[in-house]
Amino acid sequence: MTTQQRALYTTAVESRPGVTEVRVSGDGGRTLPVVNPTAPGGLDERSGWGPEQLYAAAVATCMHQALELAAGVRGSDASGSSVTAEVSLEHDGALRYSLAADVTIEMPGLEGDARSTLIDEAIRFCPLAANVRVSGD
Repeated sequence: MTTQQRALYTTAVESRPGVTEVRVSGDGGRTLPVVNPTAPGGLDERSGWGPEQLYAAAVATCMHQALELAAGVRGSDASGSSVTAEVSLEHDGALRYSLAADVTIEMPGLEGDARSTLIDEAIRFCPLAANVRVSGD
């Protein structure tokens, strides 16, 4: 089976030098305002989104959807749940950077083993969960 045959959904986003927005292809030409930091951590959040913020939004959304999927499969209650992704831009030397993501999952309706099992399953379901640290409330 080729990658093309396995794809459930495909999207592409184009970024160009000096542009203050990225264009989402295949989605009616929608755009997202983006900014380049003037210095690490120096984003003007009123004018656009930085890559770290977009990554945090993607990780939080993916994990929450995976949590709801896992809850549905197991017949568990995920109502009132929330997922927070905190992404840090880390400096590893001259012009070497990496991202670290910490995810906090709140599920007021589940505790103990049922909660742990559901979180483990959601991590397996979320394709963006690689290299993220997950903690509960």
